Amino acid sequence: MILLRKLKGKKVNKLLIRLRRKGCIFYPIYEIVLVKNNNRAKSSSIEKLGYFNPHKLDRLLFINTSRLGYWLNKGVFVHIKVKKILIKFIGNLKC
Repeated sequence: MILLRKLKGKKVNKLLIRLRRKGCIFYPIYEIVLVKNNNRAKSSSIEKLGYFNPHKLDRLLFINTSRLGYWLNKGVFVHIKVKKILIKFIGNLKC
């Protein structure tokens, strides 16, 4: 597993919880994944935490809350869009 490391004279590899787009052209479904901060959108993820389907009437959200809590306690950054989704569905969230 990749952990936060500081190398001599290099940037710190930070981890980020973000959305990754999946699905069809006009019907996207988003995965909530943990990636290195400097990775591109389609790059490999460290861990898949859940998914979000904005097309369902109730805006279906599935997330592994135990793993989310674990990574939030480790101090992982959360992307602003993921934070908005989590606050809307879960309520008070300290990220």
